[in-house]
Amino acid sequence: MIARRQRGLPGSRRAAHRPPGVALANVALVALAALVLGACTANDRPTPTPEPTAVPILLPGNYLPPFARLQRIEGEKTHLHVDEVRYVPDQQLLLQCSYTFGVLDAKDPANMRYLAQNIKHAIPDDERDPGCIHLAADGNIVYTTHRGNISNPAFLSGWDIAAKDPTDETRSKPAQLPVLQEPGVSYEGVDVADGVIYVAIRDDGLGVYTRDAETNVMTRTGSLGDLGSTWGLRAQGDIVYLTDLAGFLVTVDVTDPSAPKLLGRVETGGVARGVEVEGDHAYVAAGSEGLVIVDVSDPASPTVVGRAPTPGSAIRVAYADGHAFVAAWNDTRAYDVSDPANPRFVGATRQTQQATYGANAGDLEVGRPPVTVRTLGVAAHEDIVFVGNWWVLYTYRLHPERAAPNIQIAEDANTIDFGPVAAGETVTVPLGVTNQGTAPLNLFNTWVASAPFAVAPKQVQVPPGETATLQVSYAAPAGGVLAPALGNLHIWSDDPEYPVRTSILAANREGLGVGKPLPETRMALLDGGEWASSDATGNVLVLAYFATF
Repeated sequence: MIARRQRGLPGSRRAAHRPPGVALANVALVALAALVLGACTANDRPTPTPEPTAVPILLPGNYLPPFARLQRIEGEKTHLHVDEVRYVPDQQLLLQCSYTFGVLDAKDPANMRYLAQNIKHAIPDDERDPGCIHLAADGNIVYTTHRGNISNPAFLSGWDIAAKDPTDETRSKPAQLPVLQEPGVSYEGVDVADGVIYVAIRDDGLGVYTRDAETNVMTRTGSLGDLGSTWGLRAQGDIVYLTDLAGFLVTVDVTDPSAPKLLGRVETGGVARGVEVEGDHAYVAAGSEGLVIVDVSDPASPTVVGRAPTPGSAIRVAYADGHAFVAAWNDTRAYDVSDPANPRFVGATRQTQQATYGANAGDLEVGRPPVTVRTLGVAAHEDIVFVGNWWVLYTYRLHPERAAPNIQIAEDANTIDFGPVAAGETVTVPLGVTNQGTAPLNLFNTWVASAPFAVAPKQVQVPPGETATLQVSYAAPAGGVLAPALGNLHIWSDDPEYPVRTSILAANREGLGVGKPLPETRMALLDGGEWASSDATGNVLVLAYFATF
């Protein structure tokens, strides 16, 4: 009542239009209250009831992202499936291996352009004209490799980017080097030191090659086996560093390139793929083990000295100015490695793409959030970071001094399926929201647009390195039937790069889905046999999807 009376104080519009009798009555009530209170002694006065403490309202902070995007680079094709990217400092070029091979002018990282693009390899007896997976530069010569797959043979080849293909009318295609194919050999990581070409050749270990300067023909001149299944490779002087997919870093003495000698081996764990070497340390992208830092000051006795976990699988790694950059499948991450034993997270950047699912997607097509794009390639120079993902290339400038929150949500939260929910029942699904950043993350508004769905809490602050759990629920209307229901969960935060995250909510979906039995499924095997899902009753089935390129 007091608050309402205050709105009628003299000077307000309501006071000016109040009837005189009402004003006199209010004065009488105030006078009566004063007499009653005055009649009470100090001990008899009632103790005022304290007002409930107000719940603080979370407001978004004002942050700038450590990864500042400079450019999304689009050429003639915008679905590249970029694998490796490498920066060539002396020529200020960026090289890419993807469905195709490409060369970019990187003098201005904010305005890069293709000098050559959509270049495919001409491989004997291969009509698909593949791209490449790994590359290495030696002046104007760029070596490229392909491991081979069900549709493409393996090869070691490359390009002279200073020469032009005489059959290309546009005069933009570089001249391809002769193709080398060795029976049963698969080619992975490649690097060059003192004109010698070193290649990780999977189960065959290390291959050493030379190129004839006149004919560009490459010849195997040395090899070393029993190194595991080699994938990543870097050559530094007389030492070659290789990763073994079984989770090891291997060092090899190539003082005599024709007779390489095993020096040392150290277990990194995970699936060791990309490797970068700077000074006394090797940086390994070790799959589920994340970034692993190895002291290689004594190449004969490499020692793991530091680790940094990555939420996604670490595929490749780059180094520049005291920072290690990891292409970690779901994002690109930067770590301060000035203290190799204690790598410090600086920031991460995640790219997305609005995917389409065709005419059979149904109602889930409406409002579907963009999906996270897988990231496989990363390169760096000074404070510039080059990122290659499933679609295109990006450039960023790293600002390591910026503290900011960084939201991380499980990839399967793109669609939250409650499964079958009977009438009158409520199903709740927990959703973890992690702050992998360096400043507190404020989820200042979480909400659901459709009434049968709900989320709590509406606000929560997540300190750096911690996880908050949202409870997302669906309450099926009572007295009804199993009816499909769709909604959208919206998470608004002060993550400076992705302040809005959205998930589709679905219950009682038609067809196969969460909580429904797998129908009997049969398929023919390549060996002529047959497989039936009933043969796996009681076991966990893993469905693997893959593509060749």
